Amino acid sequence: MNLPYSSSHLGRLLRFLICGSSAAMLNVGLAYIGVSLLGFRSDLQENYVNFAAMEVSLVYSFFVYRAFVWKDKTTSPSRILLRQLPLYHGSAAAAVLTRILLFAILQTVGLYYLLNILIGIVAGASLNYALTNRYVFGGFLDKRDI
Repeated sequence: MNLPYSSSHLGRLLRFLICGSSAAMLNVGLAYIGVSLLGFRSDLQENYVNFAAMEVSLVYSFFVYRAFVWKDKTTSPSRILLRQLPLYHGSAAAAVLTRILLFAILQTVGLYYLLNILIGIVAGASLNYALTNRYVFGGFLDKRDI
């Protein structure tokens, strides 16, 4: 019986969720600091805080994913910097754009900003995992990585 996901794939997905949760906590924590503690409370300011918190958690997540989720995909440091990091930013950009649009849409219906961010994190993480697994570390563009 062929299952669509191997146990190694499920392990990778579990590690992704654990590492992604730490990035999400960082994201929400930074947003809370910006809005609740520093007082950036207008709609525009909340959007700036959301963007800044996403960027910090994005850079953090690349290195955590590289170290713990796709650690079996060894490659040279130059390949990481010249290929994987740019591709990761591309996949993350799709997730970030999804999150920014979703945040603005949910903000118009009056959803509490932290719940709004959490919904965006789930949507963005799902897209980011699929793209990162396939294009960044999966060797889709370069068969030497498979």
